[in-house]
Amino acid sequence: MSCHKLTALTVVVGVICGCFVATEAAAKPSGPSAPAISETHRAFLSRMARRTVRDVALGRERYKPQYVPRSIENVTGEVIVRLWEEGYLRATGVGQSGPVAKATRDAAYSAALIARESLQAQAGRANEVLIEIEVIGPGEMMPVVGDWTRPGALDAFIEFGVHGVVLLGPKKRRRICASEMIGADMPLSDVLTGLAQGSQLDSSQLGKYRLLRFRTARWYEERSSAAVVSLQRGMTLVPPEAVRPRLVDAAISRIAEYMVYRQLPTGLFTYEFSPGLDRFSESNSLVRQVGAAIAVSAHAKYTGKSASRAASDLAVAYHLKGLTPISSAENAAFIATADDQNKLGVTALLCIALSEHPDARSYVDVRERLVNAMLWLQRPSGLFVTAFPPAVEIKGQEYFPGEALFALAREYARDPSAKILDAFDRSISFYRDYFRAGRTPAFVPWQIQAFALMAHQTKRRDFVDYVFELTDWLAAKQLTPSNCDWPEMYGGVAAHRTGRAGASTASYLEGFTDALGVARAFGDSERVRRYETVVRLATRFVMQLEVRREEARFMRSPQDAVGGIRTSPALSRLRIDHCQHALIALIKARKILFGDKE
Repeated sequence: MSCHKLTALTVVVGVICGCFVATEAAAKPSGPSAPAISETHRAFLSRMARRTVRDVALGRERYKPQYVPRSIENVTGEVIVRLWEEGYLRATGVGQSGPVAKATRDAAYSAALIARESLQAQAGRANEVLIEIEVIGPGEMMPVVGDWTRPGALDAFIEFGVHGVVLLGPKKRRRICASEMIGADMPLSDVLTGLAQGSQLDSSQLGKYRLLRFRTARWYEERSSAAVVSLQRGMTLVPPEAVRPRLVDAAISRIAEYMVYRQLPTGLFTYEFSPGLDRFSESNSLVRQVGAAIAVSAHAKYTGKSASRAASDLAVAYHLKGLTPISSAENAAFIATADDQNKLGVTALLCIALSEHPDARSYVDVRERLVNAMLWLQRPSGLFVTAFPPAVEIKGQEYFPGEALFALAREYARDPSAKILDAFDRSISFYRDYFRAGRTPAFVPWQIQAFALMAHQTKRRDFVDYVFELTDWLAAKQLTPSNCDWPEMYGGVAAHRTGRAGASTASYLEGFTDALGVARAFGDSERVRRYETVVRLATRFVMQLEVRREEARFMRSPQDAVGGIRTSPALSRLRIDHCQHALIALIKARKILFGDKE
């Protein structure tokens, strides 16, 4: 289940000696409990597992521990031990349900037997292999009927990345742990479809099978005598107190370095990488590519880092090759793209990238031409057409007009002009009504940024009120301890589905920071207090999404993942626009919360 509160009568199923025993109980919001195993006990079990693996590698008798802490003697459960080397799973062993110390030893012994040849090939290998331990807790029956593979069917019961699933039928029993789902880099619906197909079930058979959910305690020891690393949804928890200048600066630096690493010689960036599959995607988006140019430009301007400056120069040069005059408009040009779609967003975002560039003054004339082209697309009603000829489109109203307005607002802040102010006069009437008629989260952050900047410049109350209306609506969807059971999710904005938050929170944070600035400037103390909390929580969540080195031990190419921003806490696809929004959002959050760099 997700972060909303759920109460239902379900069937709790315990795992006893490999058999399921059902009892009636009221489900907790977070479902069945994970096994309670302290950090001290995790370290003990890891040492015991490694001693077992080492003895198998050396041809000794099976290790028999002389001592087991009394406080863990009565802890029971089924245990999985996995052996990893350089991101490759070498072996998996299972210890049947029973005292957890014995189950861990049995699982380690089974895994070591499988990997014995590899372990014996090199002296000391047993000390270097990464040992992951997962202890399975009790199961709980889910009251699901019909096709449980359809998207969203189990959202009320399965917290993706937390709950594992057992498929229980007349002749088959199959289990998939949350850790395995995370490693597949696939959304929950795809995982469940694979579970059904792997069990050779067609749609007519699905109703004959019961589904159970369960939780596990999961940790690993990288090498002999190393500290254990506990994982939640495959991540290490970022605490609220991590939102302080030094740690935010460090996250900014790592994300920027990652983006520079992902840039190709052409100036474009590799679009998406799936760490679990060790695969780069062949898909692309030119709008998001230009957005990445904004991020490296902003970082170069903020820090003066030469690597980001070089990345900015290369990206800008690539996109400026598409600069195309509009014959019917004076001193106007847009960015034509190879697909002939010529989206307004490409032109708008490049204008922003040029204004963020450390040498922005050298692009003043180009930006003026881009501004005139964007104004040329606006209709008297205030609506923006969202593509340049030969394309003519209206779709994309949630994104492109807001991007254009933000680009226009930045130019107005540099050089106020009646034509840009007139564009905003028409836009607020049209787009405020557009928002009220059908609120969508994607619409909000660009509009906030645009009208917040214009509010500072013009002191107009209608602009201020519009910023607050947008922000209040979106901020109400933030996950907090009052509406969410999962600490790693705090600060995420569940904008589309209850309890589900991901990388979009970074783009929302860009807007929240500007709304906080408006609240401060216009003396709204209640909103200042509220928005500061929203910004701090969202900053923590964005930092949580970064792949850290201690989370990449199971990845074959950690250099392609560390510093990247996940799609969501349990879905590790690393898209370049997610990194872009996170980098810009953290720079803005750092400034609004703590001031400029020390």
